[in-house]
Amino acid sequence: MQKAFDRVWYDGLLYKLLKTSLPPALIKIIANFLRDRSFCVVVEEALSAPHQIRAGVPQSNCLSPSLFAAFTDDISTRRGHLKDWEDDVMLALYTEDSADFISARRVDLAARKVQQVFDLLPEWLDR
Repeated sequence: MQKAFDRVWYDGLLYKLLKTSLPPALIKIIANFLRDRSFCVVVEEALSAPHQIRAGVPQSNCLSPSLFAAFTDDISTRRGHLKDWEDDVMLALYTEDSADFISARRVDLAARKVQQVFDLLPEWLDR
């Protein structure tokens, strides 16, 4: 995922946070943290008008990796999609990086499993 922190969809993140056991007051604080953010561009001595930021978590903030992790936590929801070998696949996530670990007795089976895992990603990304 390119520019992963920049692409976190606020409403989707808040929806996912509401489905967790976080206290509603904390979710409201996070919503306020993300709301009404803007940026300006400076070129030489010219300053642009402010533009609203509609997505993304601030990369210089210590809360952002946790918010991104909450946003992408359901990427590993593959139950029912990988036939009878779901236990052969493990996903490791760390901030915007991910790695799939696949177990198989033969290379061709491993390649098929990898492809099926990758085929699930566009659906998750679209959601």
